[in-house]
Amino acid sequence: MSSFVGVDIGGTFTDIVAVDEASGDLTVKKVPSTPPTFIEGILSGLSELPIPLANVRLLVHGSTIGTNAVLERKGAHTALITTKGFRDVLTVARATKPDTYDLRWEPPSPLVRRRDIFDVTERMNYKGEPVTPLAEDEIRALKPKLEKRGIEAVAICFLNAFINGDHERRAAELVSEICPDLQIATSSGVFPEIREFERTSTTVVNAYLQPVAGRYLQQLTKGLAERGFDGDLLIVHSAGGVMTEETARRIPARTCYSGPAGGVMGGAYIGGIAGFEDVITMDMGGTSTDVAVVKSGKPVVSPGLSIEHNIPVRFPSIDVQTIGAGGGSISWLDRGLLKNGPQSAGANPGPACYGWGGELPTNTDANLVLRRLSEAGLIGGGLQLDRDLAAKAIDEHVASEYGWSTEEAASAIVRVANANIVNAVRLVTLQKGHDPRDFTLVPFGGAGPLHAVEVARDLQIPTVLIPLFPGLASAFGQLHVDLRHDLTRPVFRRQSELDLKDFNDLWQELEDEARQLLIAEEGVDAERIHLERQADLKYYPQSFYLTLPLPDGELAGDNMDALFALYNETHQSEFGYTIPSHAAEVEIGQIRLVATGLIDKPKLQAASSTNGKSPAASSRQVYFDDGGWTDAQVFNREELPPGREIAGPAVIDQFDSTTVLPSGTSAIVDQYSNLVVDVEKG
Repeated sequence: MSSFVGVDIGGTFTDIVAVDEASGDLTVKKVPSTPPTFIEGILSGLSELPIPLANVRLLVHGSTIGTNAVLERKGAHTALITTKGFRDVLTVARATKPDTYDLRWEPPSPLVRRRDIFDVTERMNYKGEPVTPLAEDEIRALKPKLEKRGIEAVAICFLNAFINGDHERRAAELVSEICPDLQIATSSGVFPEIREFERTSTTVVNAYLQPVAGRYLQQLTKGLAERGFDGDLLIVHSAGGVMTEETARRIPARTCYSGPAGGVMGGAYIGGIAGFEDVITMDMGGTSTDVAVVKSGKPVVSPGLSIEHNIPVRFPSIDVQTIGAGGGSISWLDRGLLKNGPQSAGANPGPACYGWGGELPTNTDANLVLRRLSEAGLIGGGLQLDRDLAAKAIDEHVASEYGWSTEEAASAIVRVANANIVNAVRLVTLQKGHDPRDFTLVPFGGAGPLHAVEVARDLQIPTVLIPLFPGLASAFGQLHVDLRHDLTRPVFRRQSELDLKDFNDLWQELEDEARQLLIAEEGVDAERIHLERQADLKYYPQSFYLTLPLPDGELAGDNMDALFALYNETHQSEFGYTIPSHAAEVEIGQIRLVATGLIDKPKLQAASSTNGKSPAASSRQVYFDDGGWTDAQVFNREELPPGREIAGPAVIDQFDSTTVLPSGTSAIVDQYSNLVVDVEKG
């Protein structure tokens, strides 16, 4: 008997889901996260599974360790080698701010100190032709500085290296000769795309994380092997795919949104089997909430992500909006205004009600005071909660400031948290041309179902779909992703300059590289490979491109004309106008290949019957804004069979989460044990 296992590290808890390959039965585990390494929590949780690691065929792992290393500046001591005259690219960055009118905002410092940025003589022109040879002696002369300053990693980013990376490759060879222990990342090997700042930033982030990722994966694989694991270990990356451990060591920058991406893929899969192709995922954990859009079963993917606004990582990434609104988010007063997050009590000391030393009020404390959470505790009683400590924190820091009762203050805390989440959903829907009323909300994370129905009401979303194990949906989602590589080649040819033979040869080169990666290096069968062509197009000489799909097979005049016509239609749709061909030609900037290797995935089994019978509910007083203290039914989620209907007000407790149904709502358990909530009908 073999199993699939998904592991997701959160700021507060580490979630583990095991799926039996034959039966589809789920085994779940939720254990406290163990920063700073987190590995102890993973290995501890795996050892508590009733499944020997020797029987695990595939282990898929996602986390936000990369992002946290950047945010907390806990990556490697990194140097940057760049073209002479371009030493300040990271500092100059882009002339944008998170808030245009915030005159006090100062950009966070770059990951590389200016004294550790070295510019050397070399130059390629925009066609990739050498203009000035690489000054190899200048590279060799860096040896004493690199050693004396304790440099652990080196990023190399030369001007126009995205066209021709010969100088970068030679520089990397020289650095390896003078300092053989250093980790090295070149922009041509990591991110060979135009735009100097974004390319430099992505390469620096990759170098900054290489030693961190290397140490982490080494310790993890060692710990797994010692416990008998000899299956495949795959790492989730930001675009909603997975990659091998070796690839993750080489390009760790791709893992920055690993954890959130797994959750979105889980939401897409669960929504799909339940009959909802268009969903908004809402992953609310202990520290943050991640929201994303899934359209026609596929997550919306953006060209890249940005950390702290001015640290772009330009790898394809699921378009996730993250805010500091989690169960551990702290409520505080800003000159009389009640705020919620982004500060979090985290795993240690945690919310006040944990009794681990936390004294500030959090969303978990507020939900406990309102009795939406049970005093029996979290994770099946494994984490006891103290309602008196929660009330004390809220009284001292919120209620006393406004002259409110404890429950009024707790309710205000929850409302502010909900408002923050509503705004985040609007950013990924309304501001991107999507109407949230056309979607189904899929909440998960330990805190998601506590807040989801009220969030849906505010957004007029008609249906909420709550998975069977919402607190572990990200770990489950990681088991439903495929190997994925995103490959690019520069073209920079206008319509009249395009040589179709050269263009087709370039595509063949790209597809050969993809097959080499998937078949030779990762062992994927040829018939399980899917290649998706894309191209970046713009009106010359505009600055920004639109990415459009291309047909398979050899490209000829007809399908190229169709591509340019599609670009005009898309430009009209996006911007409201087109430019006639006699006034501006269309240019192809880069071609892209999304190479997917399909892997085996577990499948949930539908129930054979839906009789809807279950034990009678108990009840308790729960506080709601529209009715104060109200007698609400309380159910045990594990005892709810498919077909069971529940009318609000109700609270549904389970091992990994709690669902709240206000008055005027109802829910039914579907054949996959999901809760389908009708937001407007009781």
